[in-house]
Parts: sequence; structure tokens; C-alpha cells
Amino acid sequence: MKSIFVALMGSTLLASGAHAQDTAPLSASENASVAGDEIVVTAQKREQSLQDVPLSVAVLSGEQLSNRNITEISQLQTTTPNFSFQGSNNPRGAGLAIRGIGTNNFSSAIEGSVGIVIDGVPIGRQGAGMTDLFDIQRIEVLRGPQGTLFGKNASAGVLNIVTTDPSYSWGGKVQATYGEFDEFVLRGTVTGGLTSNLAFRASAYRTKRDGYIRNRFDDSRLNDRDEWGGRAKLLWEPADNIRVLVAGDYSSRDAACCMWTIRSFGNNADIRNRVTAAGIVPGPDNREVALDGRTFIRQETYGGSVQVDIEGTGGITVTSITGLRWWDATDNNDADQRPTPVLNINNGDSRQRQFTQELRLTSPSGEPFEWVGGLFLFNQDYELGNSQQGTFDQPLPPGVQLSRAIFVENDTQNFAAFADATYHLSDQFNVFGGLRYTVERLNTHFRRFANPGTILLGPNVDQKMKRVDGAWTWRMGAQFRPTEEVTLYGSVARGFKGGGFNALQDSTVLRTVEPEIPTSYEFGAKTELFDRRVRFNIAFFSTDFDDFQAQAIGVSDTGTLVFDVINAGSLRTRGIEADVDINMGSGLRLMGGAAYTRAKYTDFAGAPCYFGQTVAQGCIVSGGQARQDLTGKELAMAPKFTANASARYETEVSAAGASVFGQLSFAYRGSTFTALDLDPKSVQKAYGLLDAQIGFALPGDRLRAWIWGKNLTDKSFVELIYDTPLDTGGQSQFFPSTAARQFGATVEYRF
Repeated sequence: MKSIFVALMGSTLLASGAHAQDTAPLSASENASVAGDEIVVTAQKREQSLQDVPLSVAVLSGEQLSNRNITEISQLQTTTPNFSFQGSNNPRGAGLAIRGIGTNNFSSAIEGSVGIVIDGVPIGRQGAGMTDLFDIQRIEVLRGPQGTLFGKNASAGVLNIVTTDPSYSWGGKVQATYGEFDEFVLRGTVTGGLTSNLAFRASAYRTKRDGYIRNRFDDSRLNDRDEWGGRAKLLWEPADNIRVLVAGDYSSRDAACCMWTIRSFGNNADIRNRVTAAGIVPGPDNREVALDGRTFIRQETYGGSVQVDIEGTGGITVTSITGLRWWDATDNNDADQRPTPVLNINNGDSRQRQFTQELRLTSPSGEPFEWVGGLFLFNQDYELGNSQQGTFDQPLPPGVQLSRAIFVENDTQNFAAFADATYHLSDQFNVFGGLRYTVERLNTHFRRFANPGTILLGPNVDQKMKRVDGAWTWRMGAQFRPTEEVTLYGSVARGFKGGGFNALQDSTVLRTVEPEIPTSYEFGAKTELFDRRVRFNIAFFSTDFDDFQAQAIGVSDTGTLVFDVINAGSLRTRGIEADVDINMGSGLRLMGGAAYTRAKYTDFAGAPCYFGQTVAQGCIVSGGQARQDLTGKELAMAPKFTANASARYETEVSAAGASVFGQLSFAYRGSTFTALDLDPKSVQKAYGLLDAQIGFALPGDRLRAWIWGKNLTDKSFVELIYDTPLDTGGQSQFFPSTAARQFGATVEYRF
């Protein structure tokens, strides 16, 4: 497959050159996230100053990511208020949330509520976007529904990742990092002009880290990190009005990841006895397991894109972005939490292929009437196989095992037409609006069966279903600029995320999940004060979601976890978020942000009960189903208060230009339930993380070196608390790598 990919990228390059005269850019400054002190973004499909965009956007430059030693999407929540990451025991179950809203689930026929876009290409599955953050120009977090311009899976917001483009000036850098847990990160980049109109950029990385979960069975370390990858870009500008950018990337991950630990025992005496015998003490700080089965993740993510921009008559730009992506992932974890073959096989094997094509027209900037319009096509084939096998704690004859396996084939087509416009009534006042019509088709084939030589646990299923969803998404609003330093705006937007099916290992029938529809209101102000030394942006928002798609977790009669995807009625998220950037002068810069969010269910009468919930606590059993009414209750994984702040100081210390620098950063997340059923035992209490660095740069800034510390107060916290498989009443937890203090050093050489 990799040889096919290389051949495809070569043929794509030739094709782009052959057709350049028929189809071109934002501009050469597309990838400059900071021009002087102005932050440039493409949140509205054209280059604009952040202060001119009537939308709540948080922006992180590649330099800021490097300064904070952020190399994974999961770590972005420490730098961006109202952005969350929820981990999982495999990449298929991980998810993102913005303003408390996100869908992370194991169903291959349900997609996320937060869209991930990399260099203009929407990623069909969130797991396929969870790659290393290397050679990044900037990251834009677009809060709230973005269905008009971004369309695909953007009902809660978009994570827009822009990688760095080639430069005609030759240069590059090499960066090496070493830290605790034997963490080693090596990154390199080189760029330059091959001819007067042809430039390239190539970058690569290698990351290794020991695991932070100890397996007492064989004294191995789990939840490690072992990745490598690279990216190449070729920029061709045959004429002043033509720009062709060809990009390809590849990444590989092979790690003993990702395992949870026992937080408290339930009623399974065998688990209690064997775990205790291994010397493990359950609790909120437990980072030990005793497992005889295999735990691993192996995945390959690769693809390419061709963007062609042509500026035609009247300054109108024609842009074509063609993307091909592949994602292959295989994983297994020993889910029985003891050194016996009760549930050693708990694996997944997924294959995703996607093709995207966007064609749009963009009017020149600075005109009284600015507009963008186009067409979008998305095609995805996604296959997923899951298998569980073992004794499941059942009294079986020697050598006999139970199993349940599924194989799901999903074929998705998404077609959309969109338009967005801004009319400047005066230098101070404008109105804007946009409209998109989307048609999405989903065909799903779901099969449930036994592994060879085993007894099927549950019924056989062989079912095919299809659905077609069509929806209008839109936005409208107004913007007022009373002074050059202050911009006020207000907007209302309607979003859409297509429906799907509960294609899960626990499913005995393929059931429909209806589309998710948000309506959002936002009012904000963007300011640059005190001679533009202070940038302060604030937004008030209120969003109502109808038929929110949520993953519910329960326990079956056999004690195994039961995953389901349901429409959680309706919910509302309201709040306020602010970002500030203060240039104090003399090398000192202060940055930060905060958000207060109230996310509540406004109608969720059929929510699952948590284990042990009584009638007095609101659990009602009817028709064999235990349900509670969560109407008016808060949403899980949605902390009310999140904030971050950093102070960075850099100053020259010699006449030759040598300098020293230091940075102090703090991130805070309020308490939140981590389970949809609002189990009181699933609460992660509020916590704060303190990071710091100090370093120096030699004259000319060619060599920089710094030492750093993350989570300096050694705060322990978890991303998820849930019922332990096969141990009714027990609780397990999932730790991120950042939940322990870590020190390290980084050296960077620029040439």
C-alpha cells in the first residue's frame, strides 16, 4: 500500500502541473500565522486578521506549541479554554469536545461532533487525525457550529490544523528533546527553493517514551509511545496568479497502549483476590495492573493532497483541494484485569479510506461585497472488525471459550454546495451570512458472529441498513467597528451532523441514531487596546442541540461493559469565554484565556441508570429497562470553568546578541462527571497544572536550548472513570501521560 501511495503522489504531482492552467490561492502569506504582531487565520476560507473574524477562535502558533512541549492533540486542552480531549483504550474511541460538546464512541457508523481539518482536508474519523503535531504553522480552534463553511462533522466546532509551507529561502532546523520516562523526541525540517518558481519542504520526527503503567505480571511498562513519521511539500508557482501545492505525509505508531487501572473493587471475588495477590492497591493513584494478555496499538496514517489556486479576471480566485487519506489501526487489550485468560482477546482492526474534493470561488478581499462559494464532495469506506474471546467468568468445560465478534462495513458519501458573503455597508458596519445544503448517504452492513472454535455469546446478526440525510445549515449576523481598536459582532448559526447506526459489539440489532442539530447564538467583542499592546477578545454563547448523539456505558448480565449510542434528547450549553494577549514590552509577554460554561440536558428522560442507583436516587425500572431522567442535569465531560495563563520573558544578555528566556504556564480545569449517567463515583475533581521552562539562545538565534518541567506539582488526575469490565460495582480509570511530574531538556539548531 505504501508503494501505491508513493506512486499516487508522483502521478498527482504530474497531473497538477498539467492542469494548472485550468484551475489557485489564498496567497503566498497563507501560512503566516503571525505577520508582525497581527495574527492571520483562515477560519472563513480566506486570509483575515483574527480581530476581523466575527467568531470565537483560539489560535496557537507552532512556536507556542514548541515552547510548551506540546506534541499531541490531547495536550491542547491545557492551552485552550473550552477545548477537551477524552482518552480511550484505543484511537477509535478517543474524542474531542468544544464548549462541553463532543461525541467519542466506538461505533464505526457514528462520527464526531468536532471536525478535524488538516491543510484544508476534513478528516472523516477523529482517530485518523490524532497524529503527532510536528512542523505546524498554526492551530485554529473554531468554537461553535461551523457547518456553513466546513460542513463535515462540525456541529460543535472545528480543529483547523495548518502545517508549514515551503519557503524559497534555504533553511531548516533540528530539535532534540530528552525527558523523564526515557522520553526522546527528534524532529527535523529543511526547506528551500529548487528554482525561481519551485520550492520544497521536508520534515520528519521520531518519538519514544516508556510506559507509565506497570504490569506486575511480567514487570513490563504499558502506555508507552513509539511513533515516527514525515511530511513533504512541493510548491510550484508557474505564474504570478497560479499556485500549486502538493503535500504528502506518513506516520506510524507501534506501542503497548492503552491500558486502564482499577480504582475500586466490585463484587468479583476472583479479580479482588488475584489483584490483591499481585500486590496492587486500587485507588485514584493506582498505576499498576497484573495482566497476562497482550496490550498494543499499531496504526499507519498516510495521505496526500493537491491544492491549486488561480487568481483570474477581476481578482476572483479559483481553488481546488483534492485529498486522499488512509488510516489502518489494529489494537488489543487484556480486559479482564487479572493474569488469567478470562478476556485476553479484546481487539479491533479498522481500515479507513477517504477521498475529498473541494472546489470554491473567492472574491478579492477589501471590496464592499466579499463572498466565497463552492462545492464539496466526500467519499469514505470504513471497515471495522471487533472481537472478544475468553471464559467471561462463566463455568465452562476445560478448553471451551465464549466469543462475540462483529464486522461492520460503512460506505459514506457527502455532497454539499455552500456560499458565504459579507457586505460592508460602511467602514464601520457590515452584515454577513452563509448557506450550505448537504446530502449525506450512509450504507452499513453489520454482522455479529462467533470466532472459530468458540461458542457465540449472544445472537447472530446479519443486517444491512441505509439512510439519506439532507439538511440546510446557515449563519447570519452583523459586525460593528466603533473604533479601529474595537469590533463588536453578533450571529446565529444552524449546524448539522448526519445520522448513523449503533454498530457496536454489544448491538443485537442495528438501530438508527438520528442527526444532531445545533442552533447557536454568539455575541462578542474583539479589542486591541493601549497602542495595540493588549489584545482582548470575549464571546458570549448559547447553543441548543436537538438529538445530541451520545455514548452510554452500562453493564450487561454477564458483567461486561455494554456500549450503546443514543440520541440524548436535547441539551443546551451557555457561557462566556475570553482570550487575552498582553505585550508588556522589554521582552515580557502575558497570555491567557478562561471560559465559564453551563452545559445541561433540557430533555433526556430515557438516560441509563448508573450501577447501584436506587429509586430514591431517580432510577426507574420499566419493561426490563432501568432509566433515569437527566433533564436539567449537567452534561458529562463539561467542566464549568477552564482557564490557562502563561508569562514569557526573553532578553539579550550580551552585546553580541545572546539571550536568555523563561516561561511559566498554568492550566486549570474544573470538576466534571466523566460518565454520561452522572455516576457520583465518576467525578474528576478540579485540578491545575503548572509548567515552566528556562533557557538561552546564542547570537544569531541559531542555537537554542532550554530545560523544562511539566506538571511541577505532580498533580494526579484521570481522563475517564467507568465501570470495570466483569466486576459489577467496580470502577476503573484512564490516566494521561501528563498526570505526573516530568522534567526534560530540549536543544534546537537552526540553519
